[in-house]
Amino acid sequence: MKTPSPFDQRASELGQLFESHPVIRAVNFHNTSHAQAAHYEHQLAEYSKRFTSVNQDELVEFLTTGRWHKAKPGLIVSVFEGYRNSFDVLTPLIEKYGFVGWYWVITGFINTPIPEQSTYAEHHDIDMLTHEYPDGRYAMNWEELRQLDKKHVIASHTRSHTLLSKLDPAVQRQEVISSQEDFKKNLGHTVRGFVSLTGPAYGENPAIDTLIDEAGYDLVFSNFRIQRIGAKSRNSAPVK
Repeated sequence: MKTPSPFDQRASELGQLFESHPVIRAVNFHNTSHAQAAHYEHQLAEYSKRFTSVNQDELVEFLTTGRWHKAKPGLIVSVFEGYRNSFDVLTPLIEKYGFVGWYWVITGFINTPIPEQSTYAEHHDIDMLTHEYPDGRYAMNWEELRQLDKKHVIASHTRSHTLLSKLDPAVQRQEVISSQEDFKKNLGHTVRGFVSLTGPAYGENPAIDTLIDEAGYDLVFSNFRIQRIGAKSRNSAPVK
């Protein structure tokens, strides 16, 4: 009999979780060009028939109690990096179909001067699929993020989108903690969510975990889990 591979074992474990827990699903968007707006609208229109929105308080309640109070399952609409076209193209559609956007922002991208943003993106694994802005601004600015902050969720995707495990401790600290400081300075408050490049879960790297705790994040997203972090809680939910 063939020995199950680690992948097969993980798939089986996730399958059991999906069967035994209410599932909050997630969909990810990155560079959302104007040319594909109709495609994004079609996706969100279809999602709205089957899913409902999830805000931070609703997610925390679910992770804490295991209960979901809405008739339809929740869908976390994750929007990565902080592209300007996410604000211009995707956000109006997210709002049109009644969802809450979860904006995972690379604060170094936002802070980069406009003439340098394209180069910054190319050197930090931020895919520049289109060059649709003649003025050269490809990242959102802080004013746009402050507008989003009124209705949606702003969260950290580190400071410069670098694989944390390969960095020196001082640079790891900048990526995790200085990102939070950027939010506090520019939004007037800290943010709760954190995800890093490749999305390792809380508990996989003790040094990074310590920085996450120090920065005050309490929701950690990874490739297979959403975790609520706290002194009395290490709850997680499967995400598909």
